[in-house]
Amino acid sequence: MLNIKNTAILFCFGLLYLSSFAFADATTPVEPAEAPAVPVEPVAAPSLKEALKKSSEANVLEQEAELLLLGPLDEFNRGTPRGSVLGLKKALERKDYKRAINYFDFRNLPFSMDEEGVKEGLVRKLLIIAKQTFHLDLSTLSTDSGGHSDDGLPTYRDRLARINTPNGDVDLLMQHVPRGDGVSIWKISNATVAIIPDLYEHFGYGEIGDAMADMFPVYVFMGLETWQWIALIGVVIVAAAFAWLLTVRVNIPLRRKKLFHTATFIAGPVRFLIIVLLIRASFDSVSPSLTARAFFEAGTMYIAAVTWVIMGIVDIFVGRLTDRLQRTGQLESKILLRPATTVVKIIIIAFAVLAWLDNIGYEVTTLIAGLGVGSIAIALAAQKSLENIIGAVTIYASKTIRIGDFCRYKDIIGTVEEIGLRCTVLRTLERSIVHIPNGALANDKVENLSLRDKILYRSNIRLRYETTPDQLRCILVEIRQMLYAHPKVDEEAARVRFKEFGDSSMKIEIYAYIKTTAYSEYLEVREDLNLRIMDIVTEAGTQLAIPANVTYITREQGPDEARTQEAEAKVAQWRDSETLYMTKPPAEKIRELKGTLDYPYKSTPTPK
Repeated sequence: MLNIKNTAILFCFGLLYLSSFAFADATTPVEPAEAPAVPVEPVAAPSLKEALKKSSEANVLEQEAELLLLGPLDEFNRGTPRGSVLGLKKALERKDYKRAINYFDFRNLPFSMDEEGVKEGLVRKLLIIAKQTFHLDLSTLSTDSGGHSDDGLPTYRDRLARINTPNGDVDLLMQHVPRGDGVSIWKISNATVAIIPDLYEHFGYGEIGDAMADMFPVYVFMGLETWQWIALIGVVIVAAAFAWLLTVRVNIPLRRKKLFHTATFIAGPVRFLIIVLLIRASFDSVSPSLTARAFFEAGTMYIAAVTWVIMGIVDIFVGRLTDRLQRTGQLESKILLRPATTVVKIIIIAFAVLAWLDNIGYEVTTLIAGLGVGSIAIALAAQKSLENIIGAVTIYASKTIRIGDFCRYKDIIGTVEEIGLRCTVLRTLERSIVHIPNGALANDKVENLSLRDKILYRSNIRLRYETTPDQLRCILVEIRQMLYAHPKVDEEAARVRFKEFGDSSMKIEIYAYIKTTAYSEYLEVREDLNLRIMDIVTEAGTQLAIPANVTYITREQGPDEARTQEAEAKVAQWRDSETLYMTKPPAEKIRELKGTLDYPYKSTPTPK
């Protein structure tokens, strides 16, 4: 059973099929005219550039001819082949077919001229044939009253043009005929007039076209008459309806499967391409002129449709790749796809423009060579920009930094907020924005602080020279045990060493890794370690040293004797029990201490 949609599709197919016959060329054979002695190439359909150029040259030749009296004096200026053709052309432009009859030789024809309007009808038919088969080159027509003598034709004939037919090439001729007063003039040859009906069977409008041409007023735009535009609009409507029905039928299952990228692609560029292809297939049915064909053969809409389809395919590919990157968490590469897609589309459009310029008749190779020279200058001017673009690709490919990373570049520390084509944006600790060119960032050293698995804690404390050796031993052991017991310190790499005797103090170096990657948490742990070290020094009965270049005028308190004795007693006890670990303690001792420290502080010890 046929539903409404299938019936509509079949109806559209039928309209397209019938339209191809309604305006189709007939196949009545045409006998070619007398073959010339000298071969002449038939006139091919010109490109758009050539058509515009020939039109411009024809206007110049017409203006020149108006200033000159060509050949013998004649009311219709038929003294020379070029003058006769110019006169005929002007009469046809004014639609003065009665005047145009005077430029045709109607003698000795195989059909009767008795019926009214037959002569004017032949003039109109020749005009329609000429529009579809050749562009008149006025420069090839003789300005001599005797015509051309070297064209291989009899002296009384000149060639107006040559056209192609299914049965061979046919020459359209002009003939030197007597006017009746002893003067010879140039007219369209009676041999050419005789084959006009046969030629019209091939290159005419057809019965429907003739009926529509009589129905509508004659206005010409871009080489098409009014009825041709109406017929072409009808073809467009039918093509659009067929393309819409076809793509809607395909899109329904795609949208059900949530393939929205593909559905949009089908509803947009694919639908437009189908319409353009159907119009191209039906264009000959409206019997276009060579001027209209020159515009059509430029392929503007076809190239635009194909370009749109290719760009749609790129969008589908990028959309699916973006979804895949989003599922795998590779958001940085997703950001790079946007500028890369833009570059690909620019290249596609550039190729489309070159193809269009080639279609309208420009030498693309010469243009590309010129663009090559210009591109060198542009490349030199845009060297830094290209360097930054390549730098962006390098950053994304190597993944040295990502958006959200906390990094250091030279003396700049901040969080990466954006990686663009030109520069990378960092938000500094002062909350200011810094733009760093990608070229410089890709070539220089960048420290990605976010990739640290731990953060180094390194500090040097200075003790006064009044500190006794046992106090120093007590401080070293207590700090080591504190580091081993702290839950946020990596006990494996922790070390505390009496480093050296300074000018005004004894130096102890503390080296450990804090188990965090968050800088704010690192600062909290570092503060906690510093406070605990101060407590340990205070508990040992000594003090941190004051720098030698700072002088305080105050009463000297000296060491705390009670706490000094306690520290010395503690060291003596460790020494007696052989647990005074001045090097790294045994692994079981470290495991015993690991995580036993109260962090963060629940209470703060008070000095005794």
